[in-house]
Amino acid sequence: MVRLASLRLIGAVLAMSTAVSFASPITVGASVGITQDEVNTGQDPNSALSVFGRFGLTSRLSAELDITKVGDDNTGTSARTVTGFAVFDLGANPHWVPQIFAGAGIDREQLSYGESDGHHFEGGLGLEYRANGGFVIGARLHLGGRSIDSQPLVEPLACCVDLYSNAKLDASQFRTLDAYAGIRF
Repeated sequence: MVRLASLRLIGAVLAMSTAVSFASPITVGASVGITQDEVNTGQDPNSALSVFGRFGLTSRLSAELDITKVGDDNTGTSARTVTGFAVFDLGANPHWVPQIFAGAGIDREQLSYGESDGHHFEGGLGLEYRANGGFVIGARLHLGGRSIDSQPLVEPLACCVDLYSNAKLDASQFRTLDAYAGIRF
């Protein structure tokens, strides 16, 4: 009796996983872009490099996880964000797919004088091209807001600071524009 129930459960799980994997593709890829906080509009934008994974939940709704590096190591700071998104495909064209998305995430910045932690919420829109072989390319515009949860207790004096190691993440609204490529299977 227990074996029969176990076999039925295993069969049901396999049937669901087969149906989900067939109807809900997985996409993995990388992106490059620029990002800028509203409080730093007078400065050049920071670079943003990301890797992402997207899992289709339905034919139009996907869950995505992005890991992003903001700025570069030459400045003495290192900022990383991890964001979870809900991505909704608009339209019925199999190749050109407009999308809207919304998400939330956490931020961590390593400064020369300590760490800063925060969180953010963002949303936006994008356009993705899906080739027949599974290759995808796209571009997205993100708009969001960031809050800083913890900062170093004491910021160093201006006389003793490397003036080129500015913080990459500030508590403010931000915008990001990125282009990405990936594989959909």
